[in-house]
Order: sequence, then structure tokens, then C-alpha cells
Amino acid sequence: MTTQKTETETKSDSKTAAFDPTAAWAASQQAFHKMMTEAFERAQAMSGEYVALEAQMIAKAREAIAHWAKLAQDALSYSAELSAQARKVGVDAARKMGVA
Repeated sequence: MTTQKTETETKSDSKTAAFDPTAAWAASQQAFHKMMTEAFERAQAMSGEYVALEAQMIAKAREAIAHWAKLAQDALSYSAELSAQARKVGVDAARKMGVA
């Protein structure tokens, strides 16, 4: 009978020893700390990637603005050229008609 008691006590002791609230709390805190550390590292990596992408975006925007400015200047130059040609054609037409 003593053998059965010892086995029963050992089984109940191993079940009680397996659940240690303090150890479970410490393990959960370590797991949470690890998770937060990894999340912070991923956020930092993403931030670094975003900085590079933002720099590319700004460079492309500056290129686009420079291109638009060149197009606007070309459009103004062409408009001035057309205006000068129209005046010349008008003056030539007036001369041919004997007005000037």
C-alpha cells in the first residue's frame, strides 16, 4: 500500500510542479519582450526603407517639376515665335494690299 501512495504522491507533485504561476508569468513576459523587440526592429527597418523611397520620390518630383518648367518655357517661347510670325504675316499682307 505504501507503494501506491508514493506513486500517487509523485504524480500529484509532478502536476503541481508543472504549473508554476511565477514561472509562467516570467516566460510570458520574456516572450512579450522578445515580440516587442522584434516588432521594434522591423519598424526601424521599415522606417529606413521608407526614407530611401521618400528620397527617390522627392527626386522624381523635382525632375518632373523641372521638366514641366522646361515645357512651360518652351510653350512661352513658341507662343512668342507664333505671335511674331503672325505680326509679320499681317504686315506683309497689309503691304501687298497697299495699305502700308
